[in-house]
Amino acid sequence: MSDNKIQYTAKDNLILMGVGALTLVAIYASYFLVTSTPVQAMVWIGWFMSFLTLGYFSSKGKDFIVFFNESKIELQKVTWPSRQETVQTTTIVLIMVSVTGFILWAIDSLMMSLVAKITHLG
Repeated sequence: MSDNKIQYTAKDNLILMGVGALTLVAIYASYFLVTSTPVQAMVWIGWFMSFLTLGYFSSKGKDFIVFFNESKIELQKVTWPSRQETVQTTTIVLIMVSVTGFILWAIDSLMMSLVAKITHLG
């Protein structure tokens, strides 16, 4: 069994404490100070920008940036269908859904009429 413990450096711990302190300040400013809604929005936008900035400098933030860049490269390798292929596939799906819906409606109607005849309700 592999040991997947997260290893934080002293810098990461300092960043986490900074994010925690900023979060407490933002909560205090939003809920305990009497401020208008635009000011509260600015506080939370500032908190979010600070959170992203501090997160960028942590080791996990750097790992996320690497993951994001690798994902972008992988998405560029995908062969996307052409417009004609997309229209044809969508048309086939719509036709099959319509046919299946009609068949299910017919079976349901037949079963309802049979049950009505058996129970003398129809």
